[in-house]
Amino acid sequence: MFRQRMGPIVAGVYLSAAAVAGVLAAVTGDLGPLWTVVLWHAPGENAFTEPSTAAVLAAAGLFAILALKTWMLRQVLALPPRAAPPGGTRVVWARRALYLAVAFHVAGRLPAALLPGDLAVVLALLLWSAQTVSFALVLSGRRMRMCVLAAALAASAATAATAFYGEIHPLLPPTFFYVLWVPVLGWQVLVLAGQRRDGRWSRPTLRAGLVAACLTLVSPYPGAGLEWVLGRSPELPAEGLVVFLVVWLARSAHELAGPGAVPDELGPPRRLPRPILLAVVLLPFLALVAPEAAPPPAAYGWQPEPPRTTNGQAAEREDHEDYVAEANARCRDPWPRIRARRQGTAAYFLFEGGGYGVYDPDDTSEGEDVFGAAIEDGFVAAGGGAAAVMTYGENEPMCLTVKALGSAPPLRLKGWEQVAEVGVVSRSGRLVLPSYADGGEEGAGARLPNLAVRGPGRYRLRVYARGTEETVEEHLVVVFPGRSVKKVVYR
Repeated sequence: MFRQRMGPIVAGVYLSAAAVAGVLAAVTGDLGPLWTVVLWHAPGENAFTEPSTAAVLAAAGLFAILALKTWMLRQVLALPPRAAPPGGTRVVWARRALYLAVAFHVAGRLPAALLPGDLAVVLALLLWSAQTVSFALVLSGRRMRMCVLAAALAASAATAATAFYGEIHPLLPPTFFYVLWVPVLGWQVLVLAGQRRDGRWSRPTLRAGLVAACLTLVSPYPGAGLEWVLGRSPELPAEGLVVFLVVWLARSAHELAGPGAVPDELGPPRRLPRPILLAVVLLPFLALVAPEAAPPPAAYGWQPEPPRTTNGQAAEREDHEDYVAEANARCRDPWPRIRARRQGTAAYFLFEGGGYGVYDPDDTSEGEDVFGAAIEDGFVAAGGGAAAVMTYGENEPMCLTVKALGSAPPLRLKGWEQVAEVGVVSRSGRLVLPSYADGGEEGAGARLPNLAVRGPGRYRLRVYARGTEETVEEHLVVVFPGRSVKKVVYR
């Protein structure tokens, strides 16, 4: 009996915790606690620290995800009675693989993120492969099983290629990344066709799978091709989109236990389930939970006044600190959807000539003049343990965001004027940018993290830049491990 009640109990606890966090958010104006409870991970450094219209709209997106995940918990934990499922060993192993995949999607991503980069990627690929192959064990018809197995192998290969895309993408066009996910969608469609033909799975299960397949086309990672079609990615958070995939996998495993394994309350309705209707209504708000920020308009009063000369060094220092803090407050993460291992956003104060460097501060080896090469190139150049980036402006602050990841993120071009990638090496295990607080005439208004996430070794440095007369200049620097030293200009 407890197996049937576990879903409502866990969902109730989840809703209660979210209600408490929602009250705290309403009282304090900080969405941090609500974000953590709903999405099961802490918000970024710059996420919703002050009340604003954007924060209110983002709260609507969080409550939409809350509704979807509550429904997901009830579905996943509606466990069938203990009994030997019909179908023998194949069914047993298929159910185990599906339940393992569900557990990873629901609660395993956070522990996996704590593992070393390669180990976490390999673990995710193994679970994905087990998930795809499991259906080939149990679907009716030898020909259908062979077709699903072939599709599963193709989908697993495409997923692996995507995971290690950072090592090979300098040799391939950017659109190749989007093509890699066609086998994944093909596997989903083929399995759904096999389930419908098989007859053991109910209509709600097939509907959840169909919605999951449709959302594959618009999700920010496998469906990144929409950015090319729409001009910018809708940036719907994975926490909301993965719900239907998890429900499909869980219900598929439940119903393999035999007829009547799933309670009647989950049986086929005559109209669309309420969670699907709710998702359709509230999906536009999900984009506001983690939008890709546009550069801040100059009309926002961006340019802070330089510190005035006052009597006394203490007052002058306080004016200077206010000046730097005001500049930092104007900058926002332009890609909040991607949560890096290390990241930071700050105003970067430029000096005569503009430009900035990313370098290994402990590398004493002599290298080429990367700033001279960057000036000649007009944007970015690298050599040895340093890279230099030229800016549009000089003698004024701009916005700079840095992100260090364990593997290459998807390539994003829309909304950026220049995008290029170079290779650097860190011999000491550090890659840093200068800080304005160190006493120089240029640098970041806040200390930015060490970008060499794997210690000594070779890294790829991808630089994005944009800025016009109407908007503030903005740069995004993404660093990830990669052996290639070839320079690639995307835009």
